[in-house]
Parts: sequence; C-alpha cells; structure tokens
Amino acid sequence: MNRNTTLAAIALATAGTAGAQAMYRCGNSYGQQPCAGGSEVAAIAPRPSSDMAQARAAAQADARRADAMEKARLAQEKNAPKALIIGPKEAAPAAAPKPQGKKKPGKPEEFTAVAPGTVKHKK
Repeated sequence: MNRNTTLAAIALATAGTAGAQAMYRCGNSYGQQPCAGGSEVAAIAPRPSSDMAQARAAAQADARRADAMEKARLAQEKNAPKALIIGPKEAAPAAAPKPQGKKKPGKPEEFTAVAPGTVKHKK
C-alpha cells in the first residue's frame, strides 16, 4: 500500500472515536483545546446503524429502479424507427471552378459602393 492509502485507512479507523471528544468554540473558530471566553459545544453524535441500514436499502432500491429504466430505454431505442433521410443518396459532384476571363484594366475586382451622382459618365 502506498502512503496515502495507509493514511486514509488510519483516518477512517479513528473517525469513530472523534465524536466523543469535547469541542470548544472560540469566536468564529472551533478547536479541541479550551480558550479564554470560549464555550464547550456538543459534538454531533454518529448516526444509529438503523439509519445507515435504511439509507443502504434506499440506495439499493434506487439502483434497481435505474437498472430497470435503462433496460426499458434500451428496448425502446432498439424498437425505434430508423432515421428518415430526405435528399440525394449520393453526394453531389463538386462544382467546377469558374474560368478566369480577361480582366478589364482599371476596374476593381471587388464591388465598391459609390454615392449617387459622383460617378462621371463617359461621353
């Protein structure tokens, strides 16, 4: 076992005895040692084993319901109709590139907006 696993096992083993120790509130913090002006606070008692048994039973019932719901969903998906595809069965052929014609000198390749009345017409 590595060191972290060992420390975790020790912490879990000693967690049951931690509830019996006295706790003190000193201002906004809590500690195991009394302080001036501090007050003793009752520690929360561990839950009875009957509560744990009820929680386990509820978790098992939830797991059974989840398994049943998954089986129902898988059966519904299996019996579902196939997707309906509308359109050509084959991909359309790629468009051929446009032939490059002769360019007129002095004319821009792209469109340029011009305000009305500013273009001089040739006579």
